[in-house]
Amino acid sequence: MNIIRLNFKPILFFLFYVCILLLPTLGCFNLFDWDEINFAESSREMLVSSNFSQVMINFEPFHEKPPLFFWFQVLSMKIFGIGSFAARFPNALLCIILPVVIYDIGRRLKNATFGWIWSIIFISGFLPNLYFRTGIIDPIFNLFIFLSIYFFYKYFNSLKLNNILFSGLFSGLAILTKGPVGLLIVLITVLFYFVLLRKNISLKHILSFIIIVVLVSSPWYLLELINKGPWFIVEFIQYQLELFSKPVAGHSQPLYYHFLVVLIGCFPFSFLGLKNSFRNSGFGLDFEKMMRILLWVVLILFTIVTTKIAHYSSMAYLPLSFLASIELYKIYNGKKFNSFLKYSLIIVGSFIGLILMSALFIIINHKDLILTIVKDSNIQYLLENQMQWLGWEWLIPALIVIGTLFSCFFLNSRLIPSLALYSIAIGLNFSLLCKFVVPNIENVIQGSAVSFYEDISFEKKYLTTVGFKSYAHYFYSKIDLLDSNDSLYNAKKKILKTNFNSLSLNELSSEDKTRFNNYVLSWYINGNIDRPVYFATKKNKINSQLEAAKNLIVIKDFGGFKFYKRELK
Repeated sequence: MNIIRLNFKPILFFLFYVCILLLPTLGCFNLFDWDEINFAESSREMLVSSNFSQVMINFEPFHEKPPLFFWFQVLSMKIFGIGSFAARFPNALLCIILPVVIYDIGRRLKNATFGWIWSIIFISGFLPNLYFRTGIIDPIFNLFIFLSIYFFYKYFNSLKLNNILFSGLFSGLAILTKGPVGLLIVLITVLFYFVLLRKNISLKHILSFIIIVVLVSSPWYLLELINKGPWFIVEFIQYQLELFSKPVAGHSQPLYYHFLVVLIGCFPFSFLGLKNSFRNSGFGLDFEKMMRILLWVVLILFTIVTTKIAHYSSMAYLPLSFLASIELYKIYNGKKFNSFLKYSLIIVGSFIGLILMSALFIIINHKDLILTIVKDSNIQYLLENQMQWLGWEWLIPALIVIGTLFSCFFLNSRLIPSLALYSIAIGLNFSLLCKFVVPNIENVIQGSAVSFYEDISFEKKYLTTVGFKSYAHYFYSKIDLLDSNDSLYNAKKKILKTNFNSLSLNELSSEDKTRFNNYVLSWYINGNIDRPVYFATKKNKINSQLEAAKNLIVIKDFGGFKFYKRELK
């Protein structure tokens, strides 16, 4: 079966887009704590340990994510070396693949014009464009879910076995990327579509779908079960349930959170697709119903989930952009651009651009004003970090204003060129921000810590954070794999045996792991070490145990962080 019929025009356009507007600034700033560094560190540890079947953090099993995305990052790091560029490159590559895929699907559903509209408007959204520049899992996860749903839709229309098999393949890949939530989204969406439209379905074909999902996703899970026993599956399932039932890591937000994130973060297509999100557009495609169901499944599901993080609802971007494309296609074919919608886009787009310009102007020219207004001690400490400004960077978001005005006024007469220019304006806006603004912001947030970790990265040392959670020290200090020749390795074994009667950290409960970490911290301070030990803390969370220790010296105190060292004697 020919899944995608190659058309070189969209391939060349999006290749040009990525090469000019993404790749040059992909590595201009360090990875951000937590998610970006977390995932990149797991990939780095795969390379260091040559253990590509196990996801690890600090060379200990990391049960929260399956390995597929890390394999892509590992391949990228093999090619480009370990760093922020390599960690983000898989998603940048996806900025070619995903738009070309939805162009081809749009062409098959309607025609090439609709394919162009859909693919261009998708990358014009703020958050979709931004996520292609990150090292997070969600873009590729969303692609697999979307393709699984698309092939299920094709199956309903044709009842051909190959479509259900492809759907199962991509569901299996989604499970290997981020876990069973991928299959959950597919099944809920398909179930609602099946019930509402009363589609025919073959039980044999459903069984084939299940078999393919299991064949694709289960080998890795079975390997983990064999190697580590049932604790891994238990921990993995428990973590997934915790995401649903309580705010993990403090990510608690109001019920309307994801609706607001999608509305503002997917501008302009969130406004263009808003009407079609609630009612049938009369476009004549059942796929519209499937996309409407998918949109609401994602928004409602992640509203119910207690842990609320912005990219959790990113699966909503594809169906919402499809619904927006219907409206734009109608305008292309002669429908008058609704004046209320037109001026709403102009007002909101201009407002967003002007707000960003104003915020940057204050940050660049009036840092003292921020220090006067903001009383939070941590922010004041962070602003000790120097920011290198040229002075004009606050003008960059003007591209949003200009792009919005231009595209809105020329949408009726030259729709596709207007959309293309708007997408380029948004891409250029993010590219310039990544080059001139984000490095300064990143330096303020974590710069002093990252530079310290990099300074000691070639030392043979032990390093820990105290009082705050981070993954940056693992990645940027190049924490190494310990063995029985290292004192810390043996100390951890002894702590587990003596205090918990256990041979593995994996067997401990969350409460016991906290106690275990406290024992390890005490060993770092007073134990028989064979390497120097470094401690990183935040200045607004000073640890009394470190302050009281006579054998520790403060070696750096700047930019919101305080660093201690215990010398090897």
